[in-house]
Amino acid sequence: MDLGKNLRRIDASHICKRILPLFLSLLVPWGHAGAEEAPRPVSFYIEAALSKNPSLAAMQERIRMKENAAIRAGALDDPKGWVGITNVPVKSWSFREEDMTGKEIGLSQMFPYPGKLKLRTEVATREKEQTEFDLQEMRNMLRAEIEMAYADLSSVRRQAEVVRRTREILREIVAVSQEMYAVGRVTQADVHRGQVEYEKMREMLLVLENKEKVLSIRLNTLAALPPDMPVPEIEHLREFTLPYGTGDLMAMYREERPSRKSIQARVLRGEASIGVAKKEYYPDFEVSASYMQRDATPDGTGRPDMFSSMVLMNLPIWRKEKLDPLVQEMTAEREMARRELANLDLEAANAIGKSLATIESRSSVAALFRTTIIPHAETNFETALAAYRVGKVDFPTLLDTIKNILSFRKDYHETVGDLTVEKARLGAVVGKDLN
Repeated sequence: MDLGKNLRRIDASHICKRILPLFLSLLVPWGHAGAEEAPRPVSFYIEAALSKNPSLAAMQERIRMKENAAIRAGALDDPKGWVGITNVPVKSWSFREEDMTGKEIGLSQMFPYPGKLKLRTEVATREKEQTEFDLQEMRNMLRAEIEMAYADLSSVRRQAEVVRRTREILREIVAVSQEMYAVGRVTQADVHRGQVEYEKMREMLLVLENKEKVLSIRLNTLAALPPDMPVPEIEHLREFTLPYGTGDLMAMYREERPSRKSIQARVLRGEASIGVAKKEYYPDFEVSASYMQRDATPDGTGRPDMFSSMVLMNLPIWRKEKLDPLVQEMTAEREMARRELANLDLEAANAIGKSLATIESRSSVAALFRTTIIPHAETNFETALAAYRVGKVDFPTLLDTIKNILSFRKDYHETVGDLTVEKARLGAVVGKDLN
């Protein structure tokens, strides 16, 4: 009599009443309504990184160094001055015996061949420009890395939330199956299967929680924040449509990518360096002037003071051994920069094509999950639940439908995360934030 009552009580409708509310909560999209604060946007971490990152600060100091180097490159060498005595007889050490004996003071200045200083200044200025573009490239790469870490963290958190909610359903299923086993409605194998699936969910959740911890540390580190600082609620990722084609992105890359501008500055610096090397075929000039004071003769006759001036120049005669190799060296440096520019263009074209293909594929997969696979899986569960009520499907079949929804929802959030990561990577390639 008591067993019959239990059998009537623990039937299909009983499990439906306990599981269905949990399942419906899984279907309802969750947002930030329950959060006390608005989710922290990725811009918070980007701004923190750009203002505090020590590598960027070091590069800014390098720019200051190059600015001062450019100023120095256009300056003349320091003049030379001297004070001396000339033609003093060693027997008497007298300044009055010989007419050519005197005390001399002089000054000289080196003047490079016309055009050399201008070219040297241009070389230093191009180096400064290159460093400035390198700083912009570092900023863009840091921004992209933060956006990718942020997207990965958001995706992992959404996946973990799906696992937690599904695990709650599995926990309820295990509890109900144990009750049904006690009255002979399910087999012991069904109970064990539910328990195994429940623990597998625990293992899956532990992996995701570990990923969340690692990604939180990475996000804080990239933003120059304390690594162990808790990361609050962050924004959820959404699907998007990229309004750019290959031609648009290549044009954007040629116009915006700092790394490309840096190599172009190297090419221009190479041109200026070749000009400097060719100017070495011409001499530099040193102009000097001196004044000599002479004492009176032994009989008191005065001697006039004397003035001297001269122009010195170096003779660049070692052309084959010194000057020609210098020009060839600077030419090779310029050509190397040109080849690197061409290689960067090829790499960018390949990266843009790959990213566009990946984004298109991930977008299609995400849309397929959202519009077709997940709704069909949910319908399949509802159908299985209705069939289970009338005994047309067994308990493991019902369990499989819930596992399918978990797998599809988890894969959906992972796909949207990969989609956002690829968008950030594409932005780094073209040198512009695509958000």
